[in-house]
Amino acid sequence: MLSLEEIIHCGKAPDDLDPAKLEQTKDLLDRVNKVRAAYGKPMTVTSGIRTWADHLRIYAAKGITDVSKIPKASHHLETVIDSAAVDIADPGLVITAWLKGDGAAVLEDAGLYCEQGNSNWVHFQNVAPKSGNRWFLP
Repeated sequence: MLSLEEIIHCGKAPDDLDPAKLEQTKDLLDRVNKVRAAYGKPMTVTSGIRTWADHLRIYAAKGITDVSKIPKASHHLETVIDSAAVDIADPGLVITAWLKGDGAAVLEDAGLYCEQGNSNWVHFQNVAPKSGNRWFLP
């Protein structure tokens, strides 16, 4: 199973997070571990809860340095209290295919939402996007 430290993933101790954000992150961990248990294979976190500096670094690596083009309400950010998000490595989108097929009921039961269009990871968040769709485009 995944650990709280893996989900936080920004070098902060759990107690260093805002208490509300910590509760959201624990909720995300419980939900993702339901999926992990049903999937039955290891899952590797590539990005979880982030500091703003880490967020800027990730976007800079994508060639995006204009701060006006960087999402300030990303559910990965430690400052966004209403949700938490984690990315799981998914080369070949094998997990994604499972979640859209045999694992769809597990995803719904866990109350998780996933981004469409990623190339080698699956993004989970524990709050519905504005569209309300289980799979959404950011």
